[in-house]
Amino acid sequence: MLQHAKLYLLCPTRRDSTVPVDVMWRTPCLTLLPVATAATYIYTQRPVSQCQSQRLGNSTADPSAQLKLVQVVFRHGARSPLTKRYWDGQEWDVCGKPFEPVKLEIRSLDGGEQPVSGHDQAQRNIKLPGGCHKGELTKLGQQQARDVGEWLRQRYVQDLSFLPAQYEDGAVSGRTTNFSRTIATLQGVLTGLYPEAAQPIPVATASDMDEIMFANVLSCERLADVMKRARYELRESREKDEHAKQLQQKVKDVLGDKSDDSIAFLDLHDAMTVIKSHNKQLPEGMTEDLLMDINKEASKRMFALVAPGVELSHREELLKLSMGRMFDSVVQRMRQCADGESKHQMYMYSGHDTTIMPLLATLGQDITTWPPYVSNVIFEMWESQKDGKKQEYVKVLVNGKEVDLPDMLPGHVCTLESFQNAFWKPFIVTEEERQEACTLTFEHEQPAASGGDSLSGF
Repeated sequence: MLQHAKLYLLCPTRRDSTVPVDVMWRTPCLTLLPVATAATYIYTQRPVSQCQSQRLGNSTADPSAQLKLVQVVFRHGARSPLTKRYWDGQEWDVCGKPFEPVKLEIRSLDGGEQPVSGHDQAQRNIKLPGGCHKGELTKLGQQQARDVGEWLRQRYVQDLSFLPAQYEDGAVSGRTTNFSRTIATLQGVLTGLYPEAAQPIPVATASDMDEIMFANVLSCERLADVMKRARYELRESREKDEHAKQLQQKVKDVLGDKSDDSIAFLDLHDAMTVIKSHNKQLPEGMTEDLLMDINKEASKRMFALVAPGVELSHREELLKLSMGRMFDSVVQRMRQCADGESKHQMYMYSGHDTTIMPLLATLGQDITTWPPYVSNVIFEMWESQKDGKKQEYVKVLVNGKEVDLPDMLPGHVCTLESFQNAFWKPFIVTEEERQEACTLTFEHEQPAASGGDSLSGF
């Protein structure tokens, strides 16, 4: 079985200050959130930060600092494969219910009935050998999600006394893409956070056409065109990439592939990750080093499509049209909270790897490998009082660890204004601005004419 990454606690009260742990922690020491596999994030794009920093919160001695708002964005947990290739002979008998989750009341964004997702139905209609459906959250994935919820409970209920100990209406707002695996992941996280919640917890989702948590070309003709250009540039770069050619031959040798077909690294990475995660038999010769090389090659290709580097001319437009509304939503909720208008203490967003990747890239985090299952980015908004004036600050955590934003000292945070300007200002777009840029009104029944696949992720 896939193990949680071995992480380390910094415990100054112990003589041996580094203590390895595998799953959840019940300790006052600084802890890191468990993810499905260890990952090294390296990516060559660092925005220049103009953030003015201020030490805040539980890591400082500032007595006036108060946590005001938490927003948690996470990838779904482990699932069955989405690809048809590279896993012949496997039995996908890893689905079911490992625990009784809290109940959800799923509604559309406007409060109506849950919309039907054609994408999700198409996947759910395919049954794999062993009983799982295509892309279904497995028992392992549900347990990973609950672990995340338990960590959130530890930090925000027990350690910081921010959330109520028992579930209360309005304390938490859940938002999920309309896929069974992301819905089940949100359900698992909420189960870990509030395991004794007796009433159904309301959560919202969007129709396939209106989703903003990944690069959705169905509602944006222009985004489809930009992504076509990105794919073309990716193909051109691959033709000149000698390392990729050598890796392809190495993989073909291991798989015994004598055909002239190219290796589909995104599909291969998907298959190998799912096989290894669920303790299935990997192909003979598929070493850890080779798996990492496949991971890095697949990551490089996916990032070129969903979070291109600063050297690419279409980067700003692609991120604006794909994730601009998501960025705007996160910032606007901070501003509403600063103005005393927030309806909730915590917002959860249950999405995909293609939700997490652009967040990490635009925050200047260095990335070379694929974000593991249940990878997450947390945005905390703190408020400090000085000379009768209040000031809001943003602290970012990635997989439970406070991150140093570019050009900032460890343990520091940005003012809300500086955070927005330094990282997301070029990409934030309102719904009206996106409609105009996409040349497609939201009064629609059919997808954008130029088509293409929305990158809802893996």
